[in-house]
Amino acid sequence: ERIAGRSFIIPVINGRKTYSSEPWMTEVIRRLFELKSGAFIDVGVNLGQTLLKVAAVDPSRAYVGFEPNPTCVDYAWKLISANELPYQVIPAGISSETTILNLEMFRAEETDPSASIVPSFRANSVDHRPVMVINSDDLPAGTIPDDVAVVKVDVEGGELFVIEGLMPVLKQTRPFLVVEILPASTPQRLERQQAIERHLAALDYAILRIVRSDRDRFEGLKPIDEFGIQNDLALCDYILAPRAQADRLANDPGAG
Repeated sequence: ERIAGRSFIIPVINGRKTYSSEPWMTEVIRRLFELKSGAFIDVGVNLGQTLLKVAAVDPSRAYVGFEPNPTCVDYAWKLISANELPYQVIPAGISSETTILNLEMFRAEETDPSASIVPSFRANSVDHRPVMVINSDDLPAGTIPDDVAVVKVDVEGGELFVIEGLMPVLKQTRPFLVVEILPASTPQRLERQQAIERHLAALDYAILRIVRSDRDRFEGLKPIDEFGIQNDLALCDYILAPRAQADRLANDPGAG
C-alpha cells in the first residue's frame, strides 16, 4: 500500500485488512502538521486508516490511538508491528467518565466502522459488546504527550463525550481537532451538537467545514458559525481550531 509516496505492509488477518480511504485526510494532516508541533491523538482507530496517513505525512510524530473494539485493537497492533512504527494504541475509548459501556454494532462484521457507544444511535443493531471508556484525567501520567498538535475524533455520535473527556488536554495544549459529526437527524443528535458548540465557544475555538471534491479530495475549508441541520454526508467533516489560527487555515493559499 502506498500513501503520500510511502509504502506500508498491510497484514491480512482472517481475511481482514485495512484499506485506503478518505484521501482528503492526508492533505488535512499535512496542513495541520505544518502549523503545529506535537503528537497526533487518534480517537477511533478502527483498522488504522488514519494511523497510516500520519506515518506517511510525518513519521517522526508521536502517535497515540484509542479504540474500544478489541478486534480492531488487535489488528492495529499487528499493523504497527509489521511496519515497525513507534506507536501506541490503547484498548479503550475516550469519554466524559471512566466506565464500561455497550458498543452497539450495526453490521455483521467484528470491525464494524459504524459501531457506536451511543445507545440507539442507529436503528437495528445486530450485536453489542461491553467496552471500556476512560476520561483523560484517569489515564496514567504520560499516556498522552504534553504537546499535542492534532486530535482526530471519529466515534459515530460520541463526539461530545470525547471532547468532554479530553477537556484538560484541549485547555492545556489547544490542539486542532479533526471531527466527523453526522447529520442531526434526531433531537438527541442536535442537542449533542449544540453542547459541542457551547464547549467550543468556551474554549474560543472556531468551526471550519472541510470541503471535498467529487473524488473525495481536499478542496478547502469553509468557516461556519454552527453545525446546523443538514443531511449531506459529504459535509460532515470539520476542523475545530483555536480562533487565532482559524483564519490562517481558512485563507491558506495552498488550499483548493
